[in-house]
Amino acid sequence: MKVLSQKIVFKSKFFRVEQKVIERNGKTFTKDFIERNPAIFILPVGSDGDIYLINQYRDTFRKTTLEVIAGMMEHDKDPLEAAKRELEEEIGLIAKSWKQLITWELSVNMNAKIHVFVATDLQEGKQHLDDDEVIERVKMSLEKALEKVETGEIVAASHAAILLLFDKLKKEGKI
Repeated sequence: MKVLSQKIVFKSKFFRVEQKVIERNGKTFTKDFIERNPAIFILPVGSDGDIYLINQYRDTFRKTTLEVIAGMMEHDKDPLEAAKRELEEEIGLIAKSWKQLITWELSVNMNAKIHVFVATDLQEGKQHLDDDEVIERVKMSLEKALEKVETGEIVAASHAAILLLFDKLKKEGKI
């Protein structure tokens, strides 16, 4: 692939769309390339084995959704540091032990990395919500969370995938 020209056609706090004219196999194409800031996802696990999720109001859907704790990060920031910050900000917990499960691309049609962590050895901190955030901390068994994936109560595919991966790794004794 050879890039013949490129220009940014949209840029916001979290997204960038770059339009490129490319040549491949003797043909010319105009394509939009979407880049989203990386995100971190945190699955906190209590000493009793239960996990913490959140109920968060989402303007996109005009309703509250059940989710894994997540947040955006700057491109040049350390994912673990971002995860530590986000855990305390969103649900008021601090973890002494961290394990990175995986780094995925969110989609094959956009550049959007997600870094997934498990946090354990938890203690209370102080929640610091953004002005537009409405978040409730929810604690439940992994089995109950998996049921909510099955019933569609957990609506975001990335959140469901994280819970399914965690369940698999736990059953295999890798966590």
